[in-house]
Formats: sequence, C-alpha cells, structure tokens
Amino acid sequence: MFEFTETQRWALDKFDELAAQLNSANQAATRIGMSGGTISSIKNGTYKADPTKQLDKLITYFKTKEEAANLTSYDPDIYVKTSISDNVYSIIRNCHLKGGLAIACGDAGIGKTRAAKQYARDYESSCICITVNPCIKSPKSVLKLLGSRFNVSANSVDELWLGIVGKLSDGTIIIIDEAQHLGIKTIETLRSFSDYFDGRGQTLGICFIGNQETVGRLGGKQKAEFAQIRNRTKQTKIYSSKQIKREDMELLFPQLIGKDMELDFMLKVAHSPEAIRGAVNLFSNAFDNEDISYKGLVGMAKYMEMAV
Repeated sequence: MFEFTETQRWALDKFDELAAQLNSANQAATRIGMSGGTISSIKNGTYKADPTKQLDKLITYFKTKEEAANLTSYDPDIYVKTSISDNVYSIIRNCHLKGGLAIACGDAGIGKTRAAKQYARDYESSCICITVNPCIKSPKSVLKLLGSRFNVSANSVDELWLGIVGKLSDGTIIIIDEAQHLGIKTIETLRSFSDYFDGRGQTLGICFIGNQETVGRLGGKQKAEFAQIRNRTKQTKIYSSKQIKREDMELLFPQLIGKDMELDFMLKVAHSPEAIRGAVNLFSNAFDNEDISYKGLVGMAKYMEMAV
C-alpha cells in the first residue's frame, strides 16, 4: 500500500478544494493537465504504477499557484470600471435588452475583453461568452464551441445549429470575443440565431468584440456581402487607446492618487500601443518590486522594454 507523504496529502487536499470550486473533479484535473481517472485511482489506492510522478505534478501545480497568490497584494485581474470598459459594458447591455447585433471594437488592451467577461459574470444565467481564434473561426468550429456550452454535439453544421437553437432562449445574449477572426459565413451563421428569435417576436443579442478589423472590413471589398449585417447592427462603437483618461489611471491605480508624475507616466503608457493592459502589467511588476515611485515605474518600463 502506497503511503502518502505530508506534501502529497496536501496536494490531494488542494485538488479536492479545486474540484469543489469547479463542481467537477474532471474539470479540475483537466485544468491541471491530468486525467480525472488517474487522480481518482491514486486516491483510492488502485493506481497500478508508482504514483510519485503524478503526485509531483499536483504538488508543482499547487505550489506554483500558491506562490503566485502570495507574490503581490495587487490583483491586476480585478475588474475596474474605466471609461472605455464601462462604455463597452453598456453596449453589451443594450444589445442584451434589445436583441440584434452590436459591435464594440478598437485597440488591443483597452478593456473590451474585461468588460465582456464581467458582463458574463453579472448575467451568468442569460449570457454566453466565447472567444474565437485563428483556429476556431469557421461556422462548424464556432458552432462546436458554442454547442459545448450546452452539451450539444453533432457531426454536421445543420445538426449543431438546430441543437443549439433548441437550447437558447428568449432574452439571451451571445458575446463573441476576438471577432476579427470570423469570416462572412460564420457571422451570417451567428446572425441567424438572432433572426430566428426576432421572427418569433423574441430577442437574442449577438455582440461582437474585437479589433478595428471587426468593423473596418465592412467598408472594404466585401461591402455588399456585409450590407445585411451592417443594416441589422444596432450599435457600432470603435475605441482607441488615446481615449483613455487620466481619471482611469486613478481608478486602476488608487495607490498613485495625488502623485501627478506617476499618474501622468501611467497615462503615457496607456496611450501607447501597450494600452491599459501594458499599464496594468507594468504597475503589477513595479508593485512586486516594491517601488511604485516615478523612478521605479520608469525603471520597470525600461526593464520590460516598453516603447514609451
């Protein structure tokens, strides 16, 4: 019978905590990069090989997470209602209430994704938020991703569409982040969900979040193809990092309130291609370095090779 060390038992207890948090041992194992069956067999003593190597994975994972949590008391992942993120949130809300299509796009790192994720948390029961990428952009792959939220799976596009529309309900919104990757056929497929509900006197909102290409191409070579989509889009907003305000820096970094040089420098970073994301990363690193003075922030920016 394998005897667990104190550290191994600690890791297994941490796994149980994560499983309870996610309401699924399999999801917890997947997050760590392990098999739920492997962890289960180790815990009940039926694992056929020496479990030390597998337990080392657990230990390394939870020690890394614990060390990261203790690294700083500044949490860069907390949602802050900046001028742009609040505006994006409002666009999503309006799309949710009225149904139809909406677009919120602009420079990277200005708070669009944070607003979308916060909205999904606030309206968990009626909001679906998915993120596409260069590999998941075709109608079938996006429908598969969307279908996974409802445990809908099928081999054909039509079966996927029918399965998903049967799970959707009146008053729902679907947010698609990184929507610049989507082609015309995928956008038409997503729009069809909204049209389906509109034809029944109900509402379903589709909000596209992405960079300027998301809306910019509407005036390009595919203008005729996109005409129907553009005509049915109730709200389109384009944002720039230059729209970020000094007040946003005070909201993001309250530790700097009253420190004009530091706030001005952070605003300069936010107005650069680094945007708010870069400013947050810079402050987080300077905070961990225990120096958020003007000199400390500038020094960290140089260390991070920021173009400011």
